[in-house]
Amino acid sequence: MYKLLQEHPTNPVHNPRYVTQSNKPWARHYPTISHLIVHTTIDQNSYTTANFDQAFLPPDSDDTVLRTVVKAMWPNDRAWRLESEADCELWFHTEISNIVLAAWNRFPQVTQCSHIKPPREDSIAEEVDTMYCVKDGGTKTVIAIGEMKRNLINSQLWQKGDISSSSGQEKLSKELRGYAVKYKCPQVYCFDGETLLLLQFQANNEADIADTQCRVDCWVIPRVNSYTTFREALYRLLVQGLRRLQGNRAQQHPTLGSFTSQLRQFYNGRPVWMVDGQYITEHPEGYYRSVDVYTGMMKWMHDGDPQFAAWETNVGLWEYQGRV
Repeated sequence: MYKLLQEHPTNPVHNPRYVTQSNKPWARHYPTISHLIVHTTIDQNSYTTANFDQAFLPPDSDDTVLRTVVKAMWPNDRAWRLESEADCELWFHTEISNIVLAAWNRFPQVTQCSHIKPPREDSIAEEVDTMYCVKDGGTKTVIAIGEMKRNLINSQLWQKGDISSSSGQEKLSKELRGYAVKYKCPQVYCFDGETLLLLQFQANNEADIADTQCRVDCWVIPRVNSYTTFREALYRLLVQGLRRLQGNRAQQHPTLGSFTSQLRQFYNGRPVWMVDGQYITEHPEGYYRSVDVYTGMMKWMHDGDPQFAAWETNVGLWEYQGRV
């Protein structure tokens, strides 16, 4: 699996470059995304590199032990013509999502659903193109959502971090924010046949997603001329959604050492500490979080005491009985 995540699709693609605009009436009242933090760079050879570690929580033991070691298969050989949004959607699911989801068959199992409403939200009329869910007990949590377009994303403007000069891109940003609000999901992607746009709303609570001032992490990854693969990008987005689920099912304000957490960030599930009137994300006394490989529960550890372990959650997401 790890090797496949680092590989680009090899099947030939023809894109006739037809464009479909985004102008959905229901999305017009949402604020334009204006506080972008761009984590992709373009080198002198016009190749793109995405930095996920600046905005996502780092890979943990469940990634290395459970998911990236599973067996996965390359897609069948075939040719593609991306003439419609449906063609773009089929390409993405066949060449990207289906490969990545092999890592998510267990620990935990992630299901992909298309064109359905958010869980337990029957009153919402709008349906995002793709939703990735984890079943947690009797409920489902959306860990990422995706929307398909057709040659709509202006990669140069998003890469600049300022889309205000294009009404079309502003409308697209309103729609993507609107879906994030409706699905209560700060991890969002949009694919238009040429560009994969990843967004993460840095929301400390659900309501912050709709806030004009909410900062939004952004990655702009082209289908060609990119060192970073779409498969790696989708995998990291799903992991971040899982970390949000794992953190937000824990006690809200854990106490470790002489400090009690003052805030838990909704968008990544991470507790935040206050020191000298300033919020910090690292525990000031050297405690650090980790995922328990056997259960998926979050725990706290300390380098100075190898025997120390404090559980942040007390109900597991999975059961793993192998060796670590």
